[in-house]
Amino acid sequence: MCDTLQLVKEQLSDIENECTKDQQYSEEFEVAQPNLINMPVEIILKICSFLDAHFLKYTLSKVCQRFESILADDHLWKYWVHSKIHGCYPTLPNLKIWDEVQIDWEEVCVEMDVEMTKWRNVKETMRHIVVKDVHFASVDTVLLVNNGEVCISGGRDRGIALWDVLDISPHDKSDNVTTFTDAKPKQIRHDAHAGWVWDLAPDNIESASIIYSASWDNTVKAWDLATGLECIQTFRCGMSALSVVTIGDEILAGLYSKKILSFDLRAGPASKYSYKPHRGPVLALQTYNDLVASVSEDKTLAIWDRTAGKLLMNDIKIPTDKAYPVCISWSPSALYIGDSKGCLHLFNPEDQTFVKTHEIWPEPPIIKPSSKITGCSQSKGSMIVCSDRGEIKFMYNCMPPQEYTSIKSSTFDVTQLRYLNGVLVIGTCDSALEFWVPNERYVNL
Repeated sequence: MCDTLQLVKEQLSDIENECTKDQQYSEEFEVAQPNLINMPVEIILKICSFLDAHFLKYTLSKVCQRFESILADDHLWKYWVHSKIHGCYPTLPNLKIWDEVQIDWEEVCVEMDVEMTKWRNVKETMRHIVVKDVHFASVDTVLLVNNGEVCISGGRDRGIALWDVLDISPHDKSDNVTTFTDAKPKQIRHDAHAGWVWDLAPDNIESASIIYSASWDNTVKAWDLATGLECIQTFRCGMSALSVVTIGDEILAGLYSKKILSFDLRAGPASKYSYKPHRGPVLALQTYNDLVASVSEDKTLAIWDRTAGKLLMNDIKIPTDKAYPVCISWSPSALYIGDSKGCLHLFNPEDQTFVKTHEIWPEPPIIKPSSKITGCSQSKGSMIVCSDRGEIKFMYNCMPPQEYTSIKSSTFDVTQLRYLNGVLVIGTCDSALEFWVPNERYVNL
């Protein structure tokens, strides 16, 4: 009996020793398991490649010093930017500006991801608001200022309206599209002009206090926002004003008579000077630093240097064939001109030489009208282009522009597009304005 008991004890001891060894082995194995702290950099970067750039910059890089060090590598962000596109970035890499200014690849990558995520999931991220019947004719021009919180609209009813964007709020969270036929602008001037209101410009887009409107009634008018659109000056142009821009304290108006007039609110209603760079009506103006670009019905581009007070270039041919130029977008990396046949023409922003034409909307069958590019807004990494047919395309700002999504307007015949601080607005021929406003702007939704 004692021998049997001793044998059982020995067997239990052996089992206990085996269990202890297994437990020790298991603990050693668990300690050896890889984690984010000691994981090889190559695996961490592979994981990061599946994560949103905004999350990487503002969350993951703050977790520990190791992550911060890994994500501080500019070459990494450059690689991620180029992995997103099937082309060249920046659009024109041989510009002189890139010898003086370093590209912030992290900023570009984050912007690309934020814009792409927002517009691909527009029903979840944005509120689409349609405002009808405030203007009783085509809304030909819209403008966003002051962080995208203020909008001004003008149209063929000869009036202009001032909108507080956040006051036009959707009814509830379930509304993907909210249509208003009884919305009230903050202020409206039904008799702002005696002709169609064709273009708008602010004195300062970030902190606007004065808005300028160009009209077919041969005038450009200055409106004070603080006093509820009180007209504080009328500049007489002698011919229909088709476009208006500001640069410093100067106001420039492009006329149907092929001239461009310069005004200064401080100097009274008379023009300071004029120049005539085209052989046809001046359809659009754009400024960059101290330069003014103009395009005309004569299918040419001209550049004016306001500091030198002289025409630097004119008669720069726009290869539009039977089309005519409609809009301009000018940034340090690219100068784009959109035309009436759906093409976007790229020019060198430094010497204004023609580079390439991109067919954004292919020419349709002869029985269908062409898509006119009525608006182009570009930033460092992204670009928005709209057609009068009601389609808005979102692209990476590279060579060639790479579309990643598109949306359709609720109304038709888009006349103009503006984009500022995440807020998008268009005017349409259907007497309507359409807004896309980020959800986070609405505190109570």
